[in-house]
Amino acid sequence: MKFHKVYEIRIFECDPNTKLSFSSLLNYMQDIAADHTVELNITIPELLKRGYTWMLSRYHVVVDRYPEYKDTVNISTWIAEHKGLFSIRDYSMQGKNNEILARMTSSWVLYDIKNKKIAKVDDVLPLKNILHERAIDDTFPTLPLPKEEKYIKNLFVRKQDLDINKHVNNRVIVEWAMEAVPDEITNTHELQELEITFKGQAFYGDSIHSICEIIPNEEQFNGIHHIINNRSGQSIARVRSKWKTGTAGIF
Repeated sequence: MKFHKVYEIRIFECDPNTKLSFSSLLNYMQDIAADHTVELNITIPELLKRGYTWMLSRYHVVVDRYPEYKDTVNISTWIAEHKGLFSIRDYSMQGKNNEILARMTSSWVLYDIKNKKIAKVDDVLPLKNILHERAIDDTFPTLPLPKEEKYIKNLFVRKQDLDINKHVNNRVIVEWAMEAVPDEITNTHELQELEITFKGQAFYGDSIHSICEIIPNEEQFNGIHHIINNRSGQSIARVRSKWKTGTAGIF
């Protein structure tokens, strides 16, 4: 079944053009998913007591239109698939007259903390309320790496970047990727679509390398991103972004 929640866009959730920022959209997605896990009795605090936790593996977001300050949106989330090693959670954000503003699909794994391995989700957490409907039809193929390291940003993990699992929140990793996008694109284009694969973790004090390659595509631009942990040399994430002409904003 779908779980619904209504949000009114607040001023601190907006970019400089008074539109909902992409980072705030990701926060909404995390918030409603957390509330839904309360209803399903599968929250992270509950799982930690059993020696497990949720870890986000992939997601794909498509934004058709960004809502603006004081707009009201209705966000829905549901479990689209729950078997094997992955639980697929999808989302839809609607505005007035049920207009679809954004869609998202995400893939999660259940991590066995004691044995340090991925568990089969349906063995540990059997669920009945599975809605076999996808917001985005995505099989999560392998994302490419940049062929050129033209745009690079060096960043550091701050204390406020950490989440309930005590590592960097997934929203922050997206923000790292966007930091490397050149101003000539972010000043004239909107982020329309983003895909990300999470490969590793980062912790407080780590040094981060954000690499971006920009590929022109008619009036749009595609970004190929790679986030690397400089301390360990480990790949943290691969990202693919798509930018359309529009009112630019901060993420």
